[in-house]
Amino acid sequence: MGQAHASVHVLLYQMGAGPILDGLVAAAHGGLDVRVILDASQKPVNDKWKTQLEAAGAKVLWSDPQFSFMHAKVMIVDGAVAVISTGNYAATQLDAERNYVMTNTDPHDVAALGALFDADFSRTSPDLSCTRLLVSPVNARARILSVIGTAKNELLVESMQLADADVRDAIAARKDAGVAVRVILADPSWIAANSAAATFLSDRGIEARRIVSPKVHVKSILVDGKVAYAGSENLSQTSLDKNREVGLLVTEKANVAEMHATFETDWAAATAF
Repeated sequence: MGQAHASVHVLLYQMGAGPILDGLVAAAHGGLDVRVILDASQKPVNDKWKTQLEAAGAKVLWSDPQFSFMHAKVMIVDGAVAVISTGNYAATQLDAERNYVMTNTDPHDVAALGALFDADFSRTSPDLSCTRLLVSPVNARARILSVIGTAKNELLVESMQLADADVRDAIAARKDAGVAVRVILADPSWIAANSAAATFLSDRGIEARRIVSPKVHVKSILVDGKVAYAGSENLSQTSLDKNREVGLLVTEKANVAEMHATFETDWAAATAF
């Protein structure tokens, strides 16, 4: 963001104090086109940051009420670079949570995200022809189920929650097909629904573990060491069908390998339910 010359556009659930907010304020003060859409349900958290951004010259909107939550975490810089995160922007949260941040310079992906932002800012329907993006409530459910269904040897899931029945069944189907499946979830003391998820997985013979610290805020799926999903979509019905969310299918070998190594590190540190 510090290299922005013209514009910074943001879709976000929760803003917070830290270097990202400081960078947005500085960009707005510098005369750049800074536009932000913040989740309306989080007004108690976001209102003071909205005021601060507007005072610097940014244009800030509350999210469209057609979405249960504006849960995406996307930044588009100069229409040339997109940053997709699984975490929100408060420094305290980023320091305490497991999250991924993906920098995307693919022109087709960035153009699609720019069109999505413009549509949400003007509250019109976006054109989503990009094949790598997962956008709720448009295509995320179908694409997550599709990527899970391609697993032939190994399926690794690390997610804040696992509440959606279709996603659970798809994971169980890969286990039944002989795929090696492992799941890491946030501790039920934070995400209560994960107790039921852990029971479901245990009943299907799927090994699952939990982590208390760092908090599992990440949302990721890895298939056969070749393709991965990461994004804002939790594996829940609301997230997939009612929110505005953005995720990405990752196919670059080095990036998938790094995500795989991170999963193994977390798996070693996790404990059984």
